[in-house]
Amino acid sequence: MKTKIFTPLEPMNPIDLGAAGDELYNQIFEEHNGTTFGEIKEDGYRMQVHKKGNKIKAYTRSMNEVILCLFPELNSSLQRLPDCIIDCEIVGDKKIGHDGFNVIQKRFRSNISKKGIEEYLASGIVSEMPVALRVFDTMYWDNGLLIHEPLSERRKYTEGILEKKISPSTQRLICSKEELGNWFNELVNDNYEGLVCKNPDSLYISGKKPRDWIKVKRKENLDLTILGLFINEKGLYELLLGTYSTKENRYESLCKVNAKTGGLNKIIYPIVKDNLLLECPSDVFLNPNMIRGVKYSKPDYFVNPSIVVEVSAINYQKGSDKHSCGYENGKSYSLRSAVLKRIRDDKPLSQISTTEHVKEAYFRQERSKIHVN
Repeated sequence: MKTKIFTPLEPMNPIDLGAAGDELYNQIFEEHNGTTFGEIKEDGYRMQVHKKGNKIKAYTRSMNEVILCLFPELNSSLQRLPDCIIDCEIVGDKKIGHDGFNVIQKRFRSNISKKGIEEYLASGIVSEMPVALRVFDTMYWDNGLLIHEPLSERRKYTEGILEKKISPSTQRLICSKEELGNWFNELVNDNYEGLVCKNPDSLYISGKKPRDWIKVKRKENLDLTILGLFINEKGLYELLLGTYSTKENRYESLCKVNAKTGGLNKIIYPIVKDNLLLECPSDVFLNPNMIRGVKYSKPDYFVNPSIVVEVSAINYQKGSDKHSCGYENGKSYSLRSAVLKRIRDDKPLSQISTTEHVKEAYFRQERSKIHVN
């Protein structure tokens, strides 16, 4: 593979194998031969910086050129680097999580006129919302191509970058799933998005998502109410669950889950069996496709919302044409890989997750993985 400075490389990206937990941790250590580099997943924009002599250019993950003059605070630190290609995240300086992401959103411009640049630099935004670079990989350094070297060797160059506005990503060598789980939980509590676990022996494979780099992110947990039941000759096997929309004053479906998980179907059915309804209650709104049985079957029975259950899921999705949470123009929100966890006897119906919470969580999720063109 030919690599030239000022010709952007298609970035190597981490793969998503599911939410954090023992199953994922075991998979990581199996794929990475017993040890892994755990790296804090920064909440910013991906940026690939190329430098040769006094000339510096940067590119987005879509390989479009960044307007670097909008970030003058980076210039002196970049000028002190040797000829190089480095893979970075541009982040809000001394900011964590979404606070940092909001800084980058306000600072970044894909297109701007010469007059717009002058107004931008005169506005005070540079001093009010400073940025920094976190370097997580080095592909070329001082006339040496490094993409065919293992990450453990490339990391030595990355850790040598100690400029005022440019520093290495936070990374640890981790040897056990307990250590990985404990650190992940600490980071989530500190408002970080999560981790990327990287095989120390991994090469930089441009444009690929190999299992050498694996995302570790938290599960989403919600408290939902039972709206409908799916029953066959063997009994209750699936539940339709929903949120409450404070805007519309109604319950809206978000997901279906396996009711047999942990034998919960045997606990839930006796509670509801004497109150089953053939028609959908007036305060429950379902997607018209489900009501008509178009592509998706409606529940065999409905219930008046009263029972609260906890579910976990990998993430949120938008575009479902079978659920009704946040329903608009035929589309709605839903959960990916929702799993029934337990009955929440301790939680009143008034405290279930709302449609507004789901909408906010979805947009927060999408902001964290935004691609800048």
